[in-house]
Amino acid sequence: MRQWITFILGFLSFLAVTIIILVLFLGNKPYSDTEELAIERAKSEKLIEDVERAYVYTNVKASVTVLGTNGKGELMAVFVPEGDGKLQTLALADKITAKQARELVLNEMDVKKILHTKLGMESEEPVWEVAFVDEKDTLNYVYLSADDGQWRKRILNL
Repeated sequence: MRQWITFILGFLSFLAVTIIILVLFLGNKPYSDTEELAIERAKSEKLIEDVERAYVYTNVKASVTVLGTNGKGELMAVFVPEGDGKLQTLALADKITAKQARELVLNEMDVKKILHTKLGMESEEPVWEVAFVDEKDTLNYVYLSADDGQWRKRILNL
C-alpha cells in the first residue's frame, strides 16, 4: 500500500511540474512569435542587420522594438507596429541610453528594484519606460524622453 501512495504522489508531482512547464512555454509563445516576425520584417526591409535585442512595447497599440546595428554599424532602434503599419527608425548614437534612463530614475525616485527598461514610441516621440517597485512595495512606471531625458509621464503607486 505504501508503495502505491509513493507512486501516486510521485506521478502527481511529475504531472504538476510538466503542466507548469507547458503553461509557461505556451504562454510565452505569442510574444516570441511576435518578436520573431518583427525581427524578420526589420531585416527584410534592410533597416537593421545584427539584432541585439527585441521586446514587445505596449502603449495604445502594441509594437515590437528591435535594437541592433544597421549596415553602417550604427546602433539603431526599429519600431515595428502590430499589423502592417509603417516602420519607424531611430539612430541611438546621440540619444539617452537605457542605463542613463535608469540612473535618472534612481536619482529622483525611491527605487527598491527596477523591473525593466524599454524603449518605445509615445505620441511619435521615443521614450524610455522604466518600471520599478519603490520602498513602499508599490509598482511605478515613468517615461523619459530618449532625446533629452526629460520626464514625460509618471504613473505612481499602483
